[in-house]
Amino acid sequence: MIPRRLLPYLALFLVLLGLYFGLTWRQTRQEAQKAEGKKIFQVKEGEISALVLKKGKAEVRLAKKDGDWFLTKPLAMRADKDMVNSILTTLAHLQKERDLGKTEDLKPYGLDKPTLVVEFTVKDQPRKLAVGNATPGEMGYYVYQDQAPNQLLVINPGNKESLDRPEKDLRVKTLFAYTPDKVKSLQIKIPGAAAQLEKTGPNSWRWVGREKFPVRGDRVEELVRVLHLTRVKDFAADAPKDLKPYGLAPPRGEVIVTQDKEPEILLLGDKAKEGGYARKAPGGPVVVTDKDLVALVTKTLGTLEDRRLWRGQAAAVQKVVWGPPDKTWVAVKEKDFWKLTGPDKQEVKQAAVRMEVGLWKLQALAFGRTVTPKTPPAKPLYVLELLDGSGKPLFRLEELGREGDKEALVKIKVGEKTDTGLVPLNAYLDFQKEMTRLASPPEAPKAAPEPKGKAD
Repeated sequence: MIPRRLLPYLALFLVLLGLYFGLTWRQTRQEAQKAEGKKIFQVKEGEISALVLKKGKAEVRLAKKDGDWFLTKPLAMRADKDMVNSILTTLAHLQKERDLGKTEDLKPYGLDKPTLVVEFTVKDQPRKLAVGNATPGEMGYYVYQDQAPNQLLVINPGNKESLDRPEKDLRVKTLFAYTPDKVKSLQIKIPGAAAQLEKTGPNSWRWVGREKFPVRGDRVEELVRVLHLTRVKDFAADAPKDLKPYGLAPPRGEVIVTQDKEPEILLLGDKAKEGGYARKAPGGPVVVTDKDLVALVTKTLGTLEDRRLWRGQAAAVQKVVWGPPDKTWVAVKEKDFWKLTGPDKQEVKQAAVRMEVGLWKLQALAFGRTVTPKTPPAKPLYVLELLDGSGKPLFRLEELGREGDKEALVKIKVGEKTDTGLVPLNAYLDFQKEMTRLASPPEAPKAAPEPKGKAD
């Protein structure tokens, strides 16, 4: 409860606080009104539906369609969204630095033959800004707008620079417009090979026509993302009469990506310096990409077969058994940690992330080649078994021996299917070391050093 003697001070404080906020609001409003009064066009970015940039005889036209911007002249293609938005924002907030009043003679200011004319459409109404010479000291540029052609204005040099964009800057620098997560199919054609891939689920793909071929879904997803992020380094030719110099007649490769709309087709040509030639079908410009896409697609196509020993999900694993057959460790998942029991009944607790690292290294193991051992040993040298919460086996691995110092011979069983093959020894030993580290008790945090006494 506030003492009565303090009430006058509280009232005075509230009055002063109200005056402060009132003055601040009024000042902010006056500044906003002043800024609004200096605006050359009373428009909003989203209201502009068409744009024309004229520099002498050169003319660039852009149009908005379904929320996206497209170049329509001198060629038809998607426009760079960020570049166009920069121009629209400049037009919507363009302010006059000075108003020099009316003039009947525009020639001294370079406005009889403007160096830049920006035309745009707002709610079906045409508008125009003409830009002339720089002011003395190049501190601004003379301009006029269509509704007051004799009113001489000056704009900031930065605004003129924002509006004066070269046509190539307005072109989109990406090759594809799809959204990676929404891609439904991917077709690849390269010399001597072709693949039609269809998405069947999250990170899961199938090879149409080769239904028994196990596809590395993660590698298809990676290729989809890389293609989406590939940038245009340069525009080699807008309307080439001959495509042979670029390796595009016929093309060296073809990539077709389908989302929901019409498929996007990219033709791949010869290798260029630090990239390659490419062209969007049916009639896009020839561009130089920042990656050699033919080499990239060829490499991916050659590694699509899924030869991983285990393709399951770590979240499904609730019990793990591993080690030499007579000295196995058993790990059982309990909430956010794993309880490990050793061959001598010793117990260790490990954080869940430690086991996930071991399972991740297991997922990285892949057959170099499958083989049929001539004389399998009586018992395996090392075993690993993964089980779910009900005790159902998910995966079993048995090491049968070593092939020199480069490969390990292993047998795996998933469901009723059994395979035997060779895996790279280094990766296999790395996995075993991780599982051995799991059986070691977690290191205790080091104690902080005791403070030194005065004598020290």
